[in-house]
Amino acid sequence: MTQSRKSLMAIAVASAITACGATAASAQGVTTWATVTQTRPIYSQVSDPQQRCWSERVVEHQVMRVDEAPIGVRGAVIPQPHGNDLVAVPHERDIQRCGTVDTTRMQLQGYEVHYVYGGREYTTQLPYDPGQRLRVNVDVQPETR
Repeated sequence: MTQSRKSLMAIAVASAITACGATAASAQGVTTWATVTQTRPIYSQVSDPQQRCWSERVVEHQVMRVDEAPIGVRGAVIPQPHGNDLVAVPHERDIQRCGTVDTTRMQLQGYEVHYVYGGREYTTQLPYDPGQRLRVNVDVQPETR
């Protein structure tokens, strides 16, 4: 393609953009709209550790003299050399235990956006869903040698 033909195409593109109601973005470029053809959310897996607590019933044994033990309580008798035998009396109680549970969740990172402008398809990543149209900057510059 010759230099003059490229210049004419650049002028034609700039004129078409201006005719479509585009506004100037800078001294060299304009802003216009492109048609979005597909939008796909992008997620990443994020670690989310949480503390969880629960109650557990435990059995503990209290050692006491047989004559001090509650009547009808079964326990293991611990014979002593001088009498005064001891007994291990079981006691149940609830205790609270806590631990860290490592859970994961999916977090939205942005959107992969496919759009068409000037008959060509482009892809970009954006932090938001642009909807059906996407504002694009168009910059027409002469070719440098």
